[in-house]
Amino acid sequence: MTPDDRILTSFLAEKAEQCASNQMITCSKFLDMHEKSLAAGLRLPYGVRRVFYGGFEEVERSIAVFLPEYIEALDYAALTEFFENSPDDCPVSILEIKKDKFSKELTHRDYLGALMGLGISRDTTGDIMVSKEGCHIAVLKTMAEYIAENLTSAGRGTLNIKVCEPWNIENYSRNEGVPDSFTVSSPRLDSIVKNGFGVSRESACEAISKGLVFLNDIECVKPDKKIAEGDKISLRHKGRIIISALPGKSKKGRDIVNIIRFTVK
Repeated sequence: MTPDDRILTSFLAEKAEQCASNQMITCSKFLDMHEKSLAAGLRLPYGVRRVFYGGFEEVERSIAVFLPEYIEALDYAALTEFFENSPDDCPVSILEIKKDKFSKELTHRDYLGALMGLGISRDTTGDIMVSKEGCHIAVLKTMAEYIAENLTSAGRGTLNIKVCEPWNIENYSRNEGVPDSFTVSSPRLDSIVKNGFGVSRESACEAISKGLVFLNDIECVKPDKKIAEGDKISLRHKGRIIISALPGKSKKGRDIVNIIRFTVK
């Protein structure tokens, strides 16, 4: 564990203790996938539950929300419903951004660069969901109005921004992913990363050893880890795949792997 990891772990433990002592919701800022793995491994005080919440379903960046025992919202949908009924407790706002129709289509890098140009730290923002017309960005609620007022352009496009609650997002089309299939000699993590993300075996093993691969949102450094139906595998900066089925053997005796692929825009 690095010094930065220890600092973050101590901060998260303090938030969990505050939740237990005061019987109130506490939360972190936005965490990347490595940081979420640290939060997922944290030993929680009795009665405290942790849910990761990023304003959208199936996100890479999210906030660790620590819940006292009397709040039974234990997944994204239940927590969204709770926040809708208690909006002051929700730590996340969504920026609905539309670019002007005359500029070219903007990328994830364009929007992120514009945010960084405002001096916004990365832990202030969650995932950036890009579309042809603009994007949706999850941000800390405490920063939403400031960003909306000051983020006027990205790339060469001018922007129009509306601040929304996560349960009131307009014009948001979720990426449903692309189905694909391939065969492997064995449903090990390294083999599936190689085929699922189109990289060499050497690159797959290197990414796993460096902590860049996450199995069900938890960092996994075991290349021989067996994969099962329903597992989600993420490779940083490359997107994620979900194992939709392991239907059996091919005619050549190899394991068939059916996936849904979600790429980073």
